[in-house]
Amino acid sequence: MVTCKLLARKLCFGAYQVCAAGINLVCPPAIVLAYHRVAQHKGDPLQLTVTPKNFTEQLEIIAETFDDVVRFDAVQLHTARPSVCLTFDDGYMDNYTIALPILERFNIPATFFVSTGHVEHGWPYWWEALSICGRLADHGRILAMPSSEQHKAVHVLLEACAPAAEALEECHPLTIAALQEFSRHPLVCLGAHTHTHPRLSNLGAEDQYQEIKKSLDKLESWTSVRPTVAAYPFGARSPFGRFCDYNKDSIKACRRLGLKRAAANFPGQVRPWTNCYAIPRHLVRDWDGPAFKIQLRTFLTRGYF
Repeated sequence: MVTCKLLARKLCFGAYQVCAAGINLVCPPAIVLAYHRVAQHKGDPLQLTVTPKNFTEQLEIIAETFDDVVRFDAVQLHTARPSVCLTFDDGYMDNYTIALPILERFNIPATFFVSTGHVEHGWPYWWEALSICGRLADHGRILAMPSSEQHKAVHVLLEACAPAAEALEECHPLTIAALQEFSRHPLVCLGAHTHTHPRLSNLGAEDQYQEIKKSLDKLESWTSVRPTVAAYPFGARSPFGRFCDYNKDSIKACRRLGLKRAAANFPGQVRPWTNCYAIPRHLVRDWDGPAFKIQLRTFLTRGYF
């Protein structure tokens, strides 16, 4: 039996789809995709890894579907036709060793947002440590900690879970030398992703500014090119802003630093009226070609305008 509430939801969703289709006709959207890793995996509770096979199939569909594949640092993301932009978060080594050769095969550019502290110090990504040790229930607790406390917590966790240290080698960050070589590739654009990968909304305004600035400064010192774009760590927000991993101070920091735009992590399309310091992105999971093709269709209408 269909309840009034369910019927109302269906009617609202139908009206939303009609509205989205009409907007797409007069204002073709840009879609920004968010990746993290491209690698083989034996299990991925965080759903951050796409296998090389599936990534290849996804790029084949992107090449067939879109005439315009734009860089995140382009003058504008939206064009006269629907366009797509590929981004990667955090700065994993497999972005360079596995993802880039596949991108080369299709001549598709991508932007890589780098957490510079992990590159500089070789810090393990704490969420990967939790996943490998089967402690994802602690995610919220670790997320709320200052970065220094996160590193201590991970150290304690890895001491108690010795096999995890070896497994973490498969998902380690870029080295400075690899990053420098990576940055010289014509398909690669680098962006800031803070220095210690904090949840920015946990920090005060000046600390947020310094986190983003330090990431920019480090990338410039290593590559001789200052990035013009950034992405907020985690970067999620709820539809009405009740929950958010970044805030108005994050946006002010990006504007103060003269950045062209900044990426968040919630679904939606890029339009001429989109806030350039809160660009929506669609998370990409380990979908094969047919599943990815279905997802691309939904990305054109799913999320916020």
